[in-house]
Amino acid sequence: MTEMVTPNVFCVIPVHNRIAITRQCIEYLAKQDYPAIQIIVVDDGSTDGTGEYLTQCELPNLTVLKGDGNLWWGGAMHMGIKLVADLAQDTDYLLMLNDDVRIETNFTSSLVNASAALGGAVVGAQQRDEATREPIGYGYRIDFWGMRFIPLDSNDDTMVDALPGRGVLFPYRAVASVGNLNKNLFPHYLADLEYTSRVREKGWQLVVSKNVAIFTSQESSDKVFSENGWFIRYLSWKSKDCIIVKFLFFSLRGPWPLRILALPRFILVNCLSLLKYA
Repeated sequence: MTEMVTPNVFCVIPVHNRIAITRQCIEYLAKQDYPAIQIIVVDDGSTDGTGEYLTQCELPNLTVLKGDGNLWWGGAMHMGIKLVADLAQDTDYLLMLNDDVRIETNFTSSLVNASAALGGAVVGAQQRDEATREPIGYGYRIDFWGMRFIPLDSNDDTMVDALPGRGVLFPYRAVASVGNLNKNLFPHYLADLEYTSRVREKGWQLVVSKNVAIFTSQESSDKVFSENGWFIRYLSWKSKDCIIVKFLFFSLRGPWPLRILALPRFILVNCLSLLKYA
């Protein structure tokens, strides 16, 4: 009789200068009840002791990769996935995770079970507020004509057009079918949405599971960008409101006729937006 082999889950986590948060994340992962999780932390040039902490961790399933501080989220995730490509089998999984989320002991196993129950779908976790435990994020529908990302609100398993990379599980076959992140065009924001929408275009279902959650604070770097002037908010590659990155997204994703007309549509949509608030 052939013995069943538990698929590996390769968990890739980009980190930078948040040693306390990173330590907490590693502790959560060390307590997971899933028996075959491989943790890959990409330390992008931390100077606060994060690198030393990771070196001293005595977890046999922990691999640490080093960046020079210029990878950002997309580049760090790209580096981690490149290693996964050398290690993973078709039956394995990739788990994208941010270090600033709290997860429960059954987080990984629940994602794997949800993916299997949905026929091998890509599964994202509900985002819930850490203080109130109320839902704050489910994934997005994409309005390709209006060039908008529409946040969804649902208490059921929900099919979406794109998923944030804070806690999302991919069957490795889905990863192999599309390749890696586009780290050059999407070094930070929208790297996850571009990647997951690309996976969907290849025929993979994207689903937010009602049975799996990550817990996070609603406080984020978005406030920093909004308080530092128009230029930083709309032209910084690290800002979620960067108009250049948004234009690139809608030039590459969606129906081909709309991609070809991306520039005039982008000008029209943004002019209408300015008139709305004039």
